[in-house]
Amino acid sequence: MIRYCKTCFLSVIFLIAVSASGYAQQFPILDQYLIAPATISPAFVGKNTLFQGLLTSRIEWTSFKGHPFIGSLHLDGKLPKNMGVGGNIMYNQAGPLENMTINVSYAYHLRLAEEHYLSFGINGTYYQNMLDLTGAVVKDPNDPLLAGRNSISENYVNAGISLLYSWKTLNACIAFPLLFNNRSFYSGDSVYAHLLSLDRNFLIYLGYTLQTESDWGAQFTFLYRQTQYTPWSFDISARAFYKDKAWLGLLYRKNNTIGITGGVNIIGGLKFNYTYEYSPTAMLGKTGGTHEITLGYSIVHKKEKPLIKDYIK
Repeated sequence: MIRYCKTCFLSVIFLIAVSASGYAQQFPILDQYLIAPATISPAFVGKNTLFQGLLTSRIEWTSFKGHPFIGSLHLDGKLPKNMGVGGNIMYNQAGPLENMTINVSYAYHLRLAEEHYLSFGINGTYYQNMLDLTGAVVKDPNDPLLAGRNSISENYVNAGISLLYSWKTLNACIAFPLLFNNRSFYSGDSVYAHLLSLDRNFLIYLGYTLQTESDWGAQFTFLYRQTQYTPWSFDISARAFYKDKAWLGLLYRKNNTIGITGGVNIIGGLKFNYTYEYSPTAMLGKTGGTHEITLGYSIVHKKEKPLIKDYIK
């Protein structure tokens, strides 16, 4: 049993929260967006596939007991009249911290000209936070924050919008996953007011696929994320693929995180992707790295181009 004063206890929670995702007050972005960008922006929902489902498991800091774990289930598909709908459930645990996110998405795709498309997306988010106090012995029995509690739980509702422009194999997207600031249990504390709350953020995604006359090709992505009260971050990745049957690539994330990612289409629309991340500077390189595994299934359009009608004529 560990004794905590209020400041020490919250400091421990802060370190665990930061280590878990890099964004203490937000749900994390998983590497699954490399094979399915609809997981980070609703504007992609139903655009390139009739249906897709992704089941992802992410284990961080494997050298430490009680290391962070993230599980995610994502589904999305195409609807008639250029629409798409999707949803995502994510569970995140890091020590005494647990949170669950339920997200629903809607998209509308508009053809502007030959091979030029504009997609609009909206999403609604339900977020639940829980802090387990079972293993904590409060030093001050009169501490109003911790005394008499087995857990602290908070619930938030938020919304987001996104815009996507596509031309051939180029995709440029800007998204605002959370439009509003949610007030937290800790709002009265100037230091920890934004620790477990949801704050406004935005991201920019750029993706380009280089197609050649041979069976080989390459895909390049860039992801920038800015969250209020949190330092900005970015990812750069490059992947080579063969006949859309197998792929292998590298990922670099700000703060010296390097990742190796690869996968295969097993049979039909069934796919498998694995990513390993390592940072030589985090905890002196003793974290053990991060492992992310995604198992997915998709049904693509029969034609090479999305079946999107021109509604502006």
